[in-house]
Amino acid sequence: MFKELKNKFMQATFLTIIWILGILNIVFGNITVNLNIFWSIIGIALLFATVFGVIYPYVWNYGTWIAPINIITTTSANLFCGFISVYLLSKEMFALIIPYWLAIVLLDLFMHILAFYFYRKYENKRLVKKLNKL
Repeated sequence: MFKELKNKFMQATFLTIIWILGILNIVFGNITVNLNIFWSIIGIALLFATVFGVIYPYVWNYGTWIAPINIITTTSANLFCGFISVYLLSKEMFALIIPYWLAIVLLDLFMHILAFYFYRKYENKRLVKKLNKL
């Protein structure tokens, strides 16, 4: 389990750095990058890797908590990662989205509830097929 989570963390970090650099290149073109932006990109990548490379796989694949705890845990991690990432990338953008924090929280919670129940339904069907083959 730890080896798998470590690998997912490393993959998520690398892919997030590539993803952010690609988006910044498309949006801003060729700009001079100072070290502050570079460290912000590294910080964002580490946040994304922690959430999507460690927390999500652990909660959805290995965790044995009840559904509301899973949903609240993943929603909280996602919100924290999202807001801190936006703040690290642009303080002006953070100032633009912070008045809508309640709508963001409710939308994030709703989407996690939907994703959880669809994922569980898919997992149950997969397990039923596997058990029927035994």
